[in-house]
Amino acid sequence: MTAALPALSPLWRNSLRTWLAASLTIGIMLWSGRSNVMMLGLLMAVLFINDNDLTPVRNVGQLVGGALIGILTAVVLHQFSSGWLVTAIGLLITGCLVRGIGLVRGVSMGYMGCWALEVIGYGKHFNWALIFDLAFTVVVGIAMAQVATWAFWPRRPLQQLPALERGLCQQLREQIERMEQWLEHGGPPPAALRSQTLLPQILQLQQLRDQRRNTPTPQHVQNLSSRWAQTGSLWRQLLRQWLLLEPLLLELTPPLEASSRLRQSLNSLDLQLQPVAATSPHAEQPSPQAWLEEARRSNISPPMILAIAQQLEQLQLLLHSRGLVRQAIEARRISAP
Repeated sequence: MTAALPALSPLWRNSLRTWLAASLTIGIMLWSGRSNVMMLGLLMAVLFINDNDLTPVRNVGQLVGGALIGILTAVVLHQFSSGWLVTAIGLLITGCLVRGIGLVRGVSMGYMGCWALEVIGYGKHFNWALIFDLAFTVVVGIAMAQVATWAFWPRRPLQQLPALERGLCQQLREQIERMEQWLEHGGPPPAALRSQTLLPQILQLQQLRDQRRNTPTPQHVQNLSSRWAQTGSLWRQLLRQWLLLEPLLLELTPPLEASSRLRQSLNSLDLQLQPVAATSPHAEQPSPQAWLEEARRSNISPPMILAIAQQLEQLQLLLHSRGLVRQAIEARRISAP
């Protein structure tokens, strides 16, 4: 199970995390005999799972405090009256109290606690047993959400990004090798690359920087996150360029000679994606005249070969840039304290 988690897309991991948090909350609330307030626990569990916050446990005190302030505000106000006007006043007071105390991260939880009490209908039945049940429910919901986060989400996502990027390299390499084999031997053309399998991984590379933007983070971690975001942007462009090149290659008639520039260029792309490939100075690309000569030798239409050459050149440039960024990442990792 642990080995399979990194291969799961963020969507599946978030779904499993939500399912586990909800299941644990339901089980504990039923076991403790507090099924009458279970819905509030489920709301807290689901709200606590925030895809944009990598370390929600750091703010758990503010979240719990905000929720409890919202609940207490609703309970006190409902001793005097009820209805939508009282709920609106309660939300206003909750926001002022939570922000005034400095629990900025708990504002949304405070609003939810205040509103949930009106929906559940317990605001008018004030007693200390109810207060304890509601507080217990809030703590259970948030705690189970954190347990689910630990179970299904990486605690140190930066350490998983190199393996994630190697997986992207491997998938693109395999597609290039299938294309090379088809151009060499002919036969049925290879299936097109499925961008849906690569995009979630590319998004993970890009999103880490944004997720840490409002979180206290050491400078070297911020720098690494920015470099990985650059890597993700380059991979998005690489995927786009390959999806533009692939239909053009499939228009060709194999087999092609082993000495053809086209096959050599594809082999060069394959080599740049190797795990141990070193970044060398960018080689000069063949001139359009050289590609036209290739078209005459291989019986390929000149417009087609020039279009393919343009896409290959863009891929070479992007892979060169990717290699430079990866060198910068490795240098920062070595020099990090």
